[in-house]
Amino acid sequence: MLAEEGVNAVRVVVGLLVRGDYEELETLTEGRRLSAAQMADAVTASGRELISPPDDAFADLEVTGVEQVSGGERAYRVALPLWTAAEGRSALVLRLTLTEVMDGVWTVEVDGIGETAAG
Repeated sequence: MLAEEGVNAVRVVVGLLVRGDYEELETLTEGRRLSAAQMADAVTASGRELISPPDDAFADLEVTGVEQVSGGERAYRVALPLWTAAEGRSALVLRLTLTEVMDGVWTVEVDGIGETAAG
């Protein structure tokens, strides 16, 4: 189960992605895995128009893995289906790694944006 602050971090990332604010998203994630251009290319290549998911989409985030990192920190791998204008909930998935670096303070990395089968 992801803490409320972690879920809020996911909301921020999705909001930036939906708005197409890839530069801000790259700044937020410090470009650790994907650059602004790579994120923009992934969304453009999907041919889909992203929309904000309903609030309940964040209530049951799929945590696909948890690993211990330095100190007492744990990294959570999260997969969230993205929503599109044409489909609603789509097969396009946002994959993230969230790490709680201090109590209530989270870092986020965008691991990928792609079809569900891309894993």
